[in-house]
Amino acid sequence: YKLALPHPVVLPADTPAEDMGSKPIPSTGAYMISAFDPNKGMTVTRNPNFKRWSEEAQPDGYPDVVQYDFGLSEEAAVTAIQNGEADWMFDALPSDRLGELGTKAMDQLHISPLSAWWYAPLNNRLAPFDNEKARQAVAYAIDRNTLVKLFGGKVLASPVCQVLPPDFPGHEDYCPFTKNPGAKWSAPDLDKAKQLVQESGTKGQKVTIIVEDTAISRSIGVYLQSVLTTIGYIADVKPISSNIQFTYIQNTNNKVQMSVTQWYKDYPAASDFLNILFSCASFREGSDASINIAGFCDKDIDAKMQKALDLGVTDQKAADKLWAEIDRQVTDKAPAVGLFTPKRLDFVSKRVGNFKFNRQFNWMITQSWVQ
Repeated sequence: YKLALPHPVVLPADTPAEDMGSKPIPSTGAYMISAFDPNKGMTVTRNPNFKRWSEEAQPDGYPDVVQYDFGLSEEAAVTAIQNGEADWMFDALPSDRLGELGTKAMDQLHISPLSAWWYAPLNNRLAPFDNEKARQAVAYAIDRNTLVKLFGGKVLASPVCQVLPPDFPGHEDYCPFTKNPGAKWSAPDLDKAKQLVQESGTKGQKVTIIVEDTAISRSIGVYLQSVLTTIGYIADVKPISSNIQFTYIQNTNNKVQMSVTQWYKDYPAASDFLNILFSCASFREGSDASINIAGFCDKDIDAKMQKALDLGVTDQKAADKLWAEIDRQVTDKAPAVGLFTPKRLDFVSKRVGNFKFNRQFNWMITQSWVQ
């Protein structure tokens, strides 16, 4: 089961247990990395030693070479695809180009569902968000419809309050941080947010929001800055390179108070969100690999997570009911603020054919062809 997940890879037995830098490591599969420069790009070519043993498990691919070029801005990447100079872009499309592409290049756009969420981790170990009321204030104040618009509209995103995404094991609709608390988010409640800030004694404190230096993340960061200012904080936003932002916000040495990030499922289980992102064991002081970015640790909730993991071995349905309860408890504590659940929008060149999307692996690049 574990070997079927995206992360496990079969490697030579003598592979060093350390960062190999830009030197590709031999592995299995139809393709191999033949060149890599972290500042310029990566070239993937056919593996001459590959022999197809199962069409379903590991099909052969169509392209002989897949060339990744690094460094283009989102705007430049869109233009390159329009001009036939590139075939696809990894980053999300900039929202100011969506109208144009929807009108002129609809047949080159592919919208696919994702089991994911965009969220704002709040550092539970640093002021002002070491105070639960301060965290809840942010959750009440955010207008998630505004964030959906910034991401591209209702076709591409939906407002969310809780951790587990819709149509996912353990998900039961829940939103306490809204004008009318209940199953769904309805509207922000600024009066409640300001009241909580006042009660927390954190009004007037400084908060810096760390975001990726991409068009969408910057726009979300600027919006969140305005929200924090409105409810009584002195806020600013700091964009940093996408290459380092995710590890930077994990490391406690960087004293990140608030950030914006995303989590995409590794496998279809509630534990992949709740246990991975919010268990005590997922927090590591001074490490770039501390995926519990909020630094949240509740011993009672942790014990309930372990119970759900154990129960899942014999009774998955009962385990999912328990995960739904855990989802509500974590949401109430507001270690992070759910923003929205995204859909994937891929923009490809006119020459790309046989586009196939997998909810686990996204675009199956080598199953497409160009002509």
